Amino acid sequence: MPPEYYKDLLQPYTFNGVTDLQLLKNFLKNKNVSSALELGCGSGRASAAAVQMFPGVNYTFSDLSKRMLTSAKSHLPQDASFVVSDAIEFMENTANTFDLVYTLWSFSHSTHQHLHRLGIEDGRKYISRVLEKFVLENIKKDGALFLIHFDSLSDEQSVLMRQWQRVFPTFANIDQQSPSKQITEETLTKLDTNGDIRLNVQHLQGDVIQYESEDVLLETFMNFHLETFFNQSEYLQTVLEDIKMQVATYKQNDGTYAVTPGCYVYSFIKN
Repeated sequence: MPPEYYKDLLQPYTFNGVTDLQLLKNFLKNKNVSSALELGCGSGRASAAAVQMFPGVNYTFSDLSKRMLTSAKSHLPQDASFVVSDAIEFMENTANTFDLVYTLWSFSHSTHQHLHRLGIEDGRKYISRVLEKFVLENIKKDGALFLIHFDSLSDEQSVLMRQWQRVFPTFANIDQQSPSKQITEETLTKLDTNGDIRLNVQHLQGDVIQYESEDVLLETFMNFHLETFFNQSEYLQTVLEDIKMQVATYKQNDGTYAVTPGCYVYSFIKN
């Protein structure tokens, strides 16, 4: 997806009036940072906020999309390291250490891709092993991690999970949180129980996102959330009709649509 179109489709995610970027900034306050990593930096929206708070830091920005990294390079420090890589594979293969790691919303994409590839059981073992290795070996003592993960049972994601269920066995049970969220929380909770990290978990209900029309909502859901996956698919008409049916509940008297998102925020300090 072209970065500028991605930015146009991105909706404002706020939680009691606090944006997702401000949640990150609040976490970063009073941190001592010399080396930082963003997993799934996209066009550099969150990274710009981090750089503003911590200029002169040794930054690494990773993303699977070369196009997104090119966009990020245009406004982020030129001496940073820009790495074309899937998040899980980067975590598995890097030998570098960091005292700050952050990822907003995108971590689940990487975990689910590996679950689709390996299957639930093998994928769960692989991702858990990589995440545990990364925390223990690649985050420095007193280092910090901040991760925002979508709430798959929110009004917004419930619409989307029904569509992913059509094509991926990973999402066979959409009445519970996504496998990515489960694996992330299980692994970090284990590390917290073992005394390796001091974990904090928050479940936040988002402020309502307003869509001015059904067409605007469908464009955002099909091209942003569903990543154009179904646009040339045999399921296209079925997906469109199902989304229309589900979001009818959220239609307002003025013709707009009000849909509520949600997220889980995981953060920790390494012991």
